[in-house]
Amino acid sequence: MDLILTEEEKQAATWTELDDESVGKVAKGLMFKIKEYGDESKRLFTLSAAIALCSLVAETNADRFTTTIAGLTRKGQTLGDWKITIRRIT
Repeated sequence: MDLILTEEEKQAATWTELDDESVGKVAKGLMFKIKEYGDESKRLFTLSAAIALCSLVAETNADRFTTTIAGLTRKGQTLGDWKITIRRIT
């Protein structure tokens, strides 16, 4: 899938400068790229998820974040309970 952007979309410094439809196009394009490369190598998907989580925590000026996911299932398979902790290394 090729992502076709207008000049305005290409020049935007951040996604917050774009309208919702444009953000949706960019996000959809990235999702396809992540899936494409993720199927070949799970590293890109894992790194993308990690960067997103770390960025969200950093935006709150926190040094640590912990969340628990209870009863995780995927494609009908029970994966159990999980705890995710993100800690800034100083």
